[in-house]
Amino acid sequence: MALRRHHIWSTLLVLGLSMPALAQLDTTRRATTVRAGPDAVFPQVNPLPMSANVHVFGCIPNRQWCDILSGRIRGWVRATDLSQSSRVRNAPTVTFSVADYWDAHYRTRAWFGSRDSWLAWGTPGFQPPAVVTR
Repeated sequence: MALRRHHIWSTLLVLGLSMPALAQLDTTRRATTVRAGPDAVFPQVNPLPMSANVHVFGCIPNRQWCDILSGRIRGWVRATDLSQSSRVRNAPTVTFSVADYWDAHYRTRAWFGSRDSWLAWGTPGFQPPAVVTR
């Protein structure tokens, strides 16, 4: 049993460490804001300075926003804020689900409590809720 548990933890550790390796490396071309989704209406996660190193996991189909990781900051930045436009064009295409993404990355954020109000994002007439910043 202990050996099996060790094997499971070892596998999870390897997968967790290799995830950024599967992403494409890039840098920010200007100071930018990481958002909680691929749209300027989403809450701000953190700012990033110019020349910040990022791992690009993929971009939404229109290539305007990309899912990134910089240090411990995970979220979405405008593709135009990344320096390697050719890499962005070749990055994997990813989809976005508020529920799945926020559940995986933002449970401790103050605005996570409004998660259900964001589920209709992308539908006609969607109005973003007021963002809690505390």
